[in-house]
Amino acid sequence: MLLIDTSVLIEYFRKTKKDETFFYKLAETHSAFCISTITKYEVLVGSNPQQDGFWQKLLGSIAVIPFDDATAVETVQIRKELKAKSENLGFEDMAIAATARQKGFQLATLNNKHFKKITNLNLVTR
Repeated sequence: MLLIDTSVLIEYFRKTKKDETFFYKLAETHSAFCISTITKYEVLVGSNPQQDGFWQKLLGSIAVIPFDDATAVETVQIRKELKAKSENLGFEDMAIAATARQKGFQLATLNNKHFKKITNLNLVTR
């Protein structure tokens, strides 16, 4: 299963030529996608009424992995690992990474700069 980061969905939304997006290219090589609850939150909180239909349709076709107790514990672990290296990330990125790491999923992102700070995370980047 491939966990899709928010950055991949935002690029897909913004680009007119959908076939040139990372999400489109991932669909050519992967058959199963999911997003974390945190990605759903990030997308919807940034959406406006004119965009809601697009997001409801797209998000309705992708499985959503909940932020559960095990993911919360994994997020804390990531925070401690980053702090030990004097690094920091926002909660959302840590929680998305924790979802991927805890579930054993690859994480597709356009935000390699942030996610490469996290160890034992299997990234798929452009």
